[in-house]
Amino acid sequence: MKLENRLPAEGINASREHPLKEFAWLVGGALAVVATIVVAISYGAQWIAPRIPFEYETKLVGDRLTIEPKTEEGRAVQAQLQALADRLAAHMALPPGMKVKAGYHEGGMVNAFATLGGHTVFFRGLLAKVDSEDALAMVMAHEIAHLKYRHPAAALGRGVAVGVVLSLVSADLGRSAAGGVLSQAGMLTLLSFNREQERQADEEALRVLAAEYGHVGGAIDLFDVFKRVQSDQAGASMPQVEFLNTHPLTANRVQAVRQWAVERGKAVDGPRRPLSGAIAAARDAALKQKTDESAAAK
Repeated sequence: MKLENRLPAEGINASREHPLKEFAWLVGGALAVVATIVVAISYGAQWIAPRIPFEYETKLVGDRLTIEPKTEEGRAVQAQLQALADRLAAHMALPPGMKVKAGYHEGGMVNAFATLGGHTVFFRGLLAKVDSEDALAMVMAHEIAHLKYRHPAAALGRGVAVGVVLSLVSADLGRSAAGGVLSQAGMLTLLSFNREQERQADEEALRVLAAEYGHVGGAIDLFDVFKRVQSDQAGASMPQVEFLNTHPLTANRVQAVRQWAVERGKAVDGPRRPLSGAIAAARDAALKQKTDESAAAK
């Protein structure tokens, strides 16, 4: 038998598919796998993070999210906000070791939010919109409820988990994503609460309101104020009511408050408590400033 080295048939290693098509399938498949892993780990972290002892959260945050007003008037407002927070928190079963810290920002944004380490922040612009302690207490109890249920920790867990997975693709990308979440945790968690978490915070706030004031009229007042402000700014290119952007306000939310009260035998309405001295003074000063600015603009 005679052996010989034959040349392979021409085109034996050539694919009938265009090479770019095969590359697209490869890249698409890899991205799909990464996306699946991100979603799985993200939801896992969302479940695990709130179950980590609160003391570790406070160690992570330290003093980075503490807000100190620059004026004597601001410090007086913050002290009275803290006193209100302490009263409302007494009606809640907060996690062991959790201390609510009420911060005061002297900016004009109509906003309030809860973040890591037991911190809450209330803006001067928000105080200018409420007419009673009851309405302010609804906002505050809602934000404290987010802390109670560890919603900020769940939001942080998702962000860090995504950073870890992205590091599989690129170490720099992963560090950038996770580091960004940690360094900007206060603002990122502000935008990360889902609709179910908002509903849970609303229900807890209503329970606290009924326990402290004997009725839930403050919640109705608050939602009515936000609806009016939203309507006034409907034509604005950049709405300033951030609370409405981060806390969904539906058309039937006031009705939901009434229904909640009726189903539980709680009073829907009742006497309102006035704002405390420093808070009332800050509200009046903000209203006067707005009036002066409007007059100057004419």
